[in-house]
Order: sequence, then C-alpha cells, then structure tokens
Amino acid sequence: MPPSDGTHDLGARGRALGVIVWSAFLAAALATMLCFALLDPLAISAGEAPAWWTGRLRVYAIGFFFFWLIGLVAAALCWQLSRGTR
Repeated sequence: MPPSDGTHDLGARGRALGVIVWSAFLAAALATMLCFALLDPLAISAGEAPAWWTGRLRVYAIGFFFFWLIGLVAAALCWQLSRGTR
C-alpha cells in the first residue's frame, strides 16, 4: 500500500535505471554543447574545416579522447548519484 503523503518508492531497479538514464542524458548534453562549440556543421558542409582539422588521424584521435572523456563524465555522474546518502 502506498504512503498516504502521495510519494512512492521506485525500488532499487527504478532508482538504478533513473540514475543511468539521467547520467547519460547529462553527458549527452555536455557532449553536444562541446561538439558544436568547436564544430560548425554549416561550415563543414561548405568545405571550410577548422584550422586544427589537418588530418584524419588527428580528428579520429581527438574524437576518441573526447568521447572517452564524455563516457568518464557519465560514469562519474552515475557513481555519484548511485551513492545516495549514507
């Protein structure tokens, strides 16, 4: 029976799912902001690549480390949110 104050407990699985989804959403928002702060899709489609975009391997390496950093942020957020209050 749910509590009379209108609140309810999600349970362990519901909380875990919420933490994972919220962490992934925040990491995707950060990745989107950083990506489009550095890259203008309109300029790239016009063939005007940024100055630092000098070679494919450099872009792949920067992209890899960028996505690794965003994954690290998501994992850290997930860990922090799942700790709860102790």
